[in-house]
Order: sequence, then C-alpha cells, then structure tokens
Amino acid sequence: MESMRIQGLSGAPVLPAPVGRPAPKAAFSAYLAAQLEQVNGLQVEADQAVADVATGKNGNIHEMMVALDKADVSFRMLGKVRSKVVEAYQEIMRMSI
Repeated sequence: MESMRIQGLSGAPVLPAPVGRPAPKAAFSAYLAAQLEQVNGLQVEADQAVADVATGKNGNIHEMMVALDKADVSFRMLGKVRSKVVEAYQEIMRMSI
C-alpha cells in the first residue's frame, strides 16, 4: 500500500500515514507530549540562566535574555495552541448529530 511521509513542525519526520486512512491517535498525543517537554525544557533553561546571572556564575546577560525570550515565545505559542484546541473541542460539542 502506498504511504506518504508527513513532516513535523520541527522538520523531523513523523510516522508515515497510509493514503486514505487516518493517522493513528497515538502519533498526535506523542507529538504533543514531545512539544510540551520541549517547552518545559526551555523554561528550565531560562530559569537556570537567570539563576546563573543572579549568583554570578555567568555574567553574560545577553545569553540570559535570549533564553528568556525563547522560553517566552514557546510558552505563548503553547497557550495559543491550547486555545485553538479548546475552540475546536467546543465547536465539535456544538455540532448536532
């Protein structure tokens, strides 16, 4: 059976989905969990960068600000994705069967 490759947002290939069949449910949940872990990792890195500057371990404020901005952008994007998922869920719940 012919299959097509689906590229993820990060450029890494996602499991191939057979043409004409929906992708398995586990693939989306695994992808979502990986993205949540990535956002959490960026938050932890930003916290560590702030702690390092505050304690004098690292005096590079530029690196700290970059880490904070990366964490901020990823967290805001996660919030927007969450809002869209909630909107989609509410729209589905409003549909009549």
